[in-house]
Amino acid sequence: MTAAKHNFDTHIKQCNEAIQVYEYLDGKGYTADFGLRYVWVASISAMDHFVSELVIEKAIEQYANGLPLTPKMLNEGIPFDAALKIKNASSTQTVVEFKNAVENMVRYRTFQKADDVADGLAFVWGQKNKWKKISEAIGTTSESAKGVLNGIAYRRDVIVHNADYNSATGALYDCSLQDAKRAISHVSAVVGAIDGLVS
Repeated sequence: MTAAKHNFDTHIKQCNEAIQVYEYLDGKGYTADFGLRYVWVASISAMDHFVSELVIEKAIEQYANGLPLTPKMLNEGIPFDAALKIKNASSTQTVVEFKNAVENMVRYRTFQKADDVADGLAFVWGQKNKWKKISEAIGTTSESAKGVLNGIAYRRDVIVHNADYNSATGALYDCSLQDAKRAISHVSAVVGAIDGLVS
């Protein structure tokens, strides 16, 4: 298991805790849909962070061990001062400077939708048909794996950018406990598959 996956597991636990809070408050007669909405936001955020950390972790591992870097990594532009720092550093410091360059490269990118996840993974995983491999590992089709993930990410966007209101009706979208649990399950399965395939 990568360090990125270990951190993901810590983050995704918060989603399970939100489910428990929802179930407790719902059982006491309170409206607790906020707990379910948190699941969509936090599960996608945890996956986004996982991909960023995985790219950093695996890129450093590849670079430090003299392994070939992927074409995407080799073609990525970095600021000229970062390139000079890498070039002029001692052998030990070179790894640190490379890590800094990779961190800066992925810091402001998002890896929330299926195509973005595949694009991010291309920095460290040369596999051409990434979603085919991921979907096989979780026992579904590529279209289904990507479609479900994109649906979860879309719902996250509606919650974050539109307060989960339906623009046409002005009403909040319904929240389903089962849908929230499926979101956690799917995101966790995708991350687990990626971690196993890229490690």
